[in-house]
Amino acid sequence: MRKSRKAHTAKSAKSSKFKWLIAIVLATLVLTVGGLALTSNLFTNNASSKELLVLKAEAVSIQHWKVAPKQQSISSVPETPPGPASGKKVVYLTFDDGPSIHLKQFLEVLEKENAPASFFFIGNELKNADKETYQRMINSGFVIGLHSYTHDAKKLYRKKDPTFIHEMSLERDDFEKLSGIRTNLIRAPYGSTYLTDKQIKETKQNGFRLVDWNIDSNDWRYSSGNPEPIYQNVLSQVNAYEGSNESLVILFHEHKNTLDALPKVIKMLRDKGYVFQAYHENETLHQNFKKDPNL
Repeated sequence: MRKSRKAHTAKSAKSSKFKWLIAIVLATLVLTVGGLALTSNLFTNNASSKELLVLKAEAVSIQHWKVAPKQQSISSVPETPPGPASGKKVVYLTFDDGPSIHLKQFLEVLEKENAPASFFFIGNELKNADKETYQRMINSGFVIGLHSYTHDAKKLYRKKDPTFIHEMSLERDDFEKLSGIRTNLIRAPYGSTYLTDKQIKETKQNGFRLVDWNIDSNDWRYSSGNPEPIYQNVLSQVNAYEGSNESLVILFHEHKNTLDALPKVIKMLRDKGYVFQAYHENETLHQNFKKDPNL
């Protein structure tokens, strides 16, 4: 009899504990569901889903405000390698020896004429322009290339320790620091004719892309205030390509005479059916005096 009463008491205590456990679990579930419903209702009534995303974005930005964003250099290289427009007569305008005091005027003329072009800067002249101008060029569809630091043939092409590769590499790095733009496009002062086979090999190994020209404006020959000979010189050479679909790469310099002749030159080329493109470092057209398809 006593044994049965003890068993009954133990069973009742166990049952009571089980009931309390169930009650606690149910209460927890009710509070959780109720809290979620209340939160959902508050957000539904007070903020749209778009606003929630903004709030989350702001929260993330506040959380990481001390982390400096990684700065990446600007590149003017198209993802898809460009080339002469199919079925079109293409001309590439190129300008050496800048940046000069006339650079912004060149950009204004070219932008007005919707004629993109490529500029090859000398390292010792980079101080003549600023970061804003360089980035404006890239944003406007122009291409910036390198033209050595000194433009001194006696140093660049001397037999002992020529400075060509060193100057191009130094200018590439310094220009990137100054402008935030990384470029591998180069033009050898006075043309690639002066480069040895070893220098050509080193040019490729250092990731440079070199371009020469097939029309020389000879604009450096003419005295200031006399732009007409520049126009006539370009016209006569362009006429020599009449009937040909060969693309033209025209060499100019950042001279005042050239600036004055440029609108007339552009009109002449456009009247002859040419379209204007900027020469990029991954251009499919390989225009160099070495006739090297890999340069």
